[in-house]
Amino acid sequence: MLFTSGKSPHSSLTFRVYDFFCTLYSEVHNTLIEVYHTDLTDDNAFGFTEVNGDEQLISLHDNLNETDYVITLLHELVHVVQNLRGELDDGQRESEAYTLESILYSKFITT
Repeated sequence: MLFTSGKSPHSSLTFRVYDFFCTLYSEVHNTLIEVYHTDLTDDNAFGFTEVNGDEQLISLHDNLNETDYVITLLHELVHVVQNLRGELDDGQRESEAYTLESILYSKFITT
């Protein structure tokens, strides 16, 4: 289940990207996820994912261009799957997420 909060010029894409991602990773569909659009300038990040009890909180920078928005959301959704699988090695997590974000983005823009 997906919830959104905050504002972004691309927030309307959130559910479309999520639905696409769920077709490939069905385990995400039953997970409580909040996508929070916020200013991450001080964090020097486009996005990050945190586990908060049963919820996974994805924070996305609220001023990304459309391409960066989709790629960052896909990257963070990969982290959601990794969290569900109990994958903890930060190096492996980032390597996989960076590899998959471009593959997933290419598939997403052709749907």
